Amino acid sequence: MDHLSLEKPTMPGTLRPLGNFLPSLWGDRFSSFTLDTQLLEKYSKEVEVLKEEVKDLLVLDNDDVGGGGKSGAEKMVLIDALERLGVSYLFEKEIEELLESMFPKFEENSHVFHDNLFMVSLHFRVFRQHGYDLSSETFERFTDSTNGEFKETISNDVMGMLSLYEATFLKTHGEDILDKAFCFTKAGLESLKPQYLSSNLAEQVTHALYQPLQRGIPRVEARHYISVYEKDASRNQKLLRLAKIDFNRVQMLHKEELCHIFRWWKEWDLRSHIPYVRDRAVECFFYSTAVCFEPQYSLARLVLTKTMIMISVLDDTYDAYGTYEELKCFTNAVQRWDMNAIDQLPKYMKPIYKALLNVRDEFYQEIMAKKEINYSVQYLEEAFILTQVIDTFFLIFCFDLHVHSNQYKEVVRCYDVETEWSKKGYVQTMEEHLANALVTVTSPLLTTAAFVGMGEIATPEAFQWLQSKPRILMACSTIFRVINDIQSCKTEDERSHVATGVECYMKQHGVSRLEAISELWKIIENAWIDINEEMMRPTMISRDLVIRILNFACLYGVVYKYNDGYTQPECAKDSIIALYEDSIPI
Repeated sequence: MDHLSLEKPTMPGTLRPLGNFLPSLWGDRFSSFTLDTQLLEKYSKEVEVLKEEVKDLLVLDNDDVGGGGKSGAEKMVLIDALERLGVSYLFEKEIEELLESMFPKFEENSHVFHDNLFMVSLHFRVFRQHGYDLSSETFERFTDSTNGEFKETISNDVMGMLSLYEATFLKTHGEDILDKAFCFTKAGLESLKPQYLSSNLAEQVTHALYQPLQRGIPRVEARHYISVYEKDASRNQKLLRLAKIDFNRVQMLHKEELCHIFRWWKEWDLRSHIPYVRDRAVECFFYSTAVCFEPQYSLARLVLTKTMIMISVLDDTYDAYGTYEELKCFTNAVQRWDMNAIDQLPKYMKPIYKALLNVRDEFYQEIMAKKEINYSVQYLEEAFILTQVIDTFFLIFCFDLHVHSNQYKEVVRCYDVETEWSKKGYVQTMEEHLANALVTVTSPLLTTAAFVGMGEIATPEAFQWLQSKPRILMACSTIFRVINDIQSCKTEDERSHVATGVECYMKQHGVSRLEAISELWKIIENAWIDINEEMMRPTMISRDLVIRILNFACLYGVVYKYNDGYTQPECAKDSIIALYEDSIPI
């Protein structure tokens, strides 16, 4: 059925805020996949062999345990390669033990590297990526003592400049030296003439300026770096082979999961009833892979993908089709959470409502089938698995009718506030906009959904921590909300919609659209710095869990960097093909 056929109103004169979204790019491309178990077993066996051989390389020499000498430098380069190639998850224990022993000694002996900009920057970045708060004062040796500016002589060290540039994305508040380093290295790298660099180095510089490592999607960056590392004259062949084989092995598992999700979405057959929604099942799985790609987190990807798809259906129903009266009716039915309430709904809403009631049962079955801890579903329910601000209306999709009353009232108050804003045509202040939106954006519920599938490390304390609205989660939500506002403001202006953050800032401060957008990017940058600080040790819960919030922030940053990448499916096309279709030649 054509999307526009639904524009015909149930009642004469009904106007619908149609989004006219682009169709899926994929057709039935991912509808079937037969896992080659023999090849998978072959890959898995070789991964185990290579893993043991690489482990031997991670053993630090007893006479050079400080990390300030040759062996320590080699180990740091190796750790960085493992992480950038996407196989560090196979060596978590070994890497952790190595960094723990190296960090205190490096602080004492970093002078060993003297003017080695590349090595100092590499140590700084890797230590901070793992939560070790190495002082940024270590870079003062590269500045002019008279004016505090970076020495022009280091501009000739391209690898050092690139390493320092990547390190600046780990800055915390008040680190002026890293602000200077960012401006200095960015300008220096942008001014380089590619013809004077090796092709491999030129490619690394171009890619880093386009997508800094710290803010990239891990699996996408690993796929890219494998091709870079392969052309590196100093590459370790065993490590390269491990990266290639493990990528293909994990890709096979992901393709099987994607096929399951694709069939599940098609079997719903919602598109025949509600063709106005964005058909983005494949993209949702890609986003879940961005958050947790590791093989052991299959359940997390499944729960997270289905949650994202459900959010998308509800978002488009509230944002791009339903009338006020229909949506109020649907909201009341959801709050009743009773299949008997389906009779009061318009015909097109009934399959959506039925799917909502069925999905919780699916989660229970899938979690129990994998023998995961039962309390995780409870927290998924109580976190309200689908809460979001949707235009002028509010929706509360809560699997647990016994949700804490204060939390329930807080969400309802925020939706009521937005409903009033829209009715009155009120353009709120930026402070009002963010205060309301950070309660109801999807980041908290999606993080909860991811935690649900991560097994025993997602303890009751971890879910309680999520419910406390930790600073890192609010920073992630800020990035999502504000960058979405920036990229969607053009399309939102074309149809009736509550004011975006751009409009709010423009009116409040009396500035142009370009000036408002510039200021909003500063808010986003400030949120990134908050995340960096919250990733420092000790974290309140397992770092393996906290990293998922960082991954969500990276996902939002990449998807909305230049466009509304969810609405515009072409934005993720190449990455999806690279991750799920094109295996790496061995």
